[in-house]
Amino acid sequence: MTEIELNGKRMTSESAAMEYLFDMFEFPEYYGDDLEALYDALADLTGETHVTIINREIMNNTSFGQRLMWTFEDAASDNPHLTLAWTEEENNEYE
Repeated sequence: MTEIELNGKRMTSESAAMEYLFDMFEFPEYYGDDLEALYDALADLTGETHVTIINREIMNNTSFGQRLMWTFEDAASDNPHLTLAWTEEENNEYE
């Protein structure tokens, strides 16, 4: 199983979030750089993948962050290989 930990602090603007996410997931460039492309990439995952996102409250304070959360939730509900967890705990590695 692949486990990916993401920091909501790095996902409040579209340009920063898309670069961060595509690097963290190592998606090919042909997926594009918008939420539709992210959904497609997440929906296409075939290996068991668990994503934990910290600092959800920071994402929730921006309209893009809210749309990004919905994208993750939609993809996780449509792809049985993708599980999602939210936590407010922050490790020092995210500083």
